[in-house]
Amino acid sequence: MKIQCEVCEKAEAEVLCCSDEAVLCKPCDIKVHEANILFQRHHRVALRKHVAAATTGSGAPLCDICQKRKGYFFCLEDRALLCSDCDGAIHTCNSHKRFLLSGVQVSDQSLTENSGCSTSFSSETYQIHSETEAGNSGETDKNPSVIFSP
Repeated sequence: MKIQCEVCEKAEAEVLCCSDEAVLCKPCDIKVHEANILFQRHHRVALRKHVAAATTGSGAPLCDICQKRKGYFFCLEDRALLCSDCDGAIHTCNSHKRFLLSGVQVSDQSLTENSGCSTSFSSETYQIHSETEAGNSGETDKNPSVIFSP
């Protein structure tokens, strides 16, 4: 599944900017994030293309919190993959932005040098799934960057 760059709307996205909550192709990432010194500090990760990921036997990664159930939500602030039970338990009293995950992979390596940001990713990459891929709907996921909010 290809995700389109949100800037040029032509090329395939290769970078997720956590600060802007946007996906961009390489040329747009360079153009946007080299524009000024504040944008250069944005924390960004590479989107990985159809590479086999370390997953559970069923093909979905485990929740970073309980390590028992499949993770379907990504918390932007915590940089954690969560199952629905842990997501509900952790995010009922805060306003963290969370994504209902879609069929892309993100790298655990930051694209920003000296960003000062730490992540809770392990050395593994995660295969990310949407509800449609999990069998909850027969339609194709048309908007993979929709933010899930409480």
